[in-house]
Amino acid sequence: MKEKRKKGRVWRIAGTILGVILVAIAVVVAVQVDFSNPKDLNEFVEAKMDKSGMTGASIAILKDNKVERIIHYGDADSENGSPVTDDTLFQIASVSKTVTATAVMQLVEKGAMKLDDDINGYLPFRVVHPKFPDTPITFRMLLSHTSGIDNNWEVYESLYTTHSGGGDSAVTLEQFMKGFLLPDGKWYDGEKNFTANEPGTTFAYSNIGYGLLGYLVEEISDMPFPEYSQKHIFDPLGMTDTVWLHKDLSDKDRLAVPYESKGNPLVPYSFPTYPDGTLKTTVSDFAKFYLAIMNGGQGENGSILSKDTLEEMLRPQSGDGKQALGWSYSLPEELYLKGAVQGKAVGHSGSDPGVLAITMMNPNNQSGVIVFFNQELDLNLRSLNLHSMMKRLIKEAGV
Repeated sequence: MKEKRKKGRVWRIAGTILGVILVAIAVVVAVQVDFSNPKDLNEFVEAKMDKSGMTGASIAILKDNKVERIIHYGDADSENGSPVTDDTLFQIASVSKTVTATAVMQLVEKGAMKLDDDINGYLPFRVVHPKFPDTPITFRMLLSHTSGIDNNWEVYESLYTTHSGGGDSAVTLEQFMKGFLLPDGKWYDGEKNFTANEPGTTFAYSNIGYGLLGYLVEEISDMPFPEYSQKHIFDPLGMTDTVWLHKDLSDKDRLAVPYESKGNPLVPYSFPTYPDGTLKTTVSDFAKFYLAIMNGGQGENGSILSKDTLEEMLRPQSGDGKQALGWSYSLPEELYLKGAVQGKAVGHSGSDPGVLAITMMNPNNQSGVIVFFNQELDLNLRSLNLHSMMKRLIKEAGV
């Protein structure tokens, strides 16, 4: 009997401890996650953002081929108490690649080159995969992340201008491409700069590849990439608040300060391969680009692409059917939002120091969601608030 009573006491003590632990967990979760569901969308977003710990955000909901609603939250510059407004520009990281891909597709549409052309026919130097020197690298491969050119993060991240005071990179696009891709280059490494796979066979996400696409646009158009983008994309779409470089900002105070995940400010920065990730824009301006893509390429001042070219650009071509030319169909799955999406959503996300951007659309019903943050995401309990917010935004837009 004594043994049974002893065991009973042990289980009661264990149960009490487990209860205390569960209560403690519930308290922690309640402190860090907002479970409210206000009917008003602005109140909902504010509640989720308050709990998330993110500094600031701009949100655009696109519905029925128009901007249905824009919501701003928090600070563009916490130190100076500057709120996020319609005028706030965000650096949007890899979402920038959708614009770079559009520039390339414009040149294809004009007949300046073909998607399956060897890029060496358009470069002033020769680029080959050292393990497969006889396999040409094509524009399609670069656009679909199958070129075999790898990022070599040690080199790539070392050239962020956060290490040198911020601003635009002193290393030009051409200098970097020669230094990274040519055997006698400053940053060349035959192992780390290239994947083990033959070009055209395997998906491997490549920032460097998109920097190279920007350089190819310059070579083919005989025009600096920012100038080409302005003339052939931004102007036709009426995008008056979008630039690639810091030097082209008319008012640098309008650019949201980037914040690390813990809330520490960073200097506004760039890197040599800027066509892969330094576009600076407002949520309203970028909505014009998304609407044009969903509207057969038509903007307020002209067309940027034909419907046929758009169809090819958005056609899945690699990555097990998830990767198109500059666009991805994997976002809902990657962000655990598949259940919230009604149709086949395509888009792009972007993450960099102090930057997070999530964009997706359903071209079939001309709906979309654009969300820009000026703080990088810290994967913890608080990030559940952003997941809840994105689910609601997607459903509101009907993506």
